[in-house]
Amino acid sequence: MEGQSHSATGSSRSAPAPLVDAATFREIVKIQPFTSWAGLEVVRVEHGFVETRMGLRKDVMVQHHGFLHGGLIAFLADNVSAYAAATTIGDVLTAQFSVNYLAPGVGEAFIARGHVVKAGKRQVVTRADIFAVKDGEEKLIAVANAVILPAGAVALTEAPRAQAG
Repeated sequence: MEGQSHSATGSSRSAPAPLVDAATFREIVKIQPFTSWAGLEVVRVEHGFVETRMGLRKDVMVQHHGFLHGGLIAFLADNVSAYAAATTIGDVLTAQFSVNYLAPGVGEAFIARGHVVKAGKRQVVTRADIFAVKDGEEKLIAVANAVILPAGAVALTEAPRAQAG
């Protein structure tokens, strides 16, 4: 899948460059206390597609059965959905999202892949797939759908620079 377009249409033509790149997302992770605490890594960014990864810290991330807490699965879905939308329209806010948990979060790490289903001027609809990684194998543990809205006048690409300075 590396290097392929992730458009909803399956078109093989070249996708435009993302409006927000991987370096900017990595800076955003640094300035968001919870996202930074979670150890979120931005793995891949394309126009309309983002992949993130989070390692499991059993001492603080599991629920009473020893699985990744569902709130962290929702966090992964929300973040990757917003990031994917931001690659198409810039700074965003989540308006709504829904998570379907398919299997317990058992693994050493968790991968979230978000892609834009449809981008409009007023909203972006996304889908996120969350995978547990155990012994090098990926298992789909949750799927999510989200509605993401443009945040307004402040451009996402300027936020990290303004706060860092």
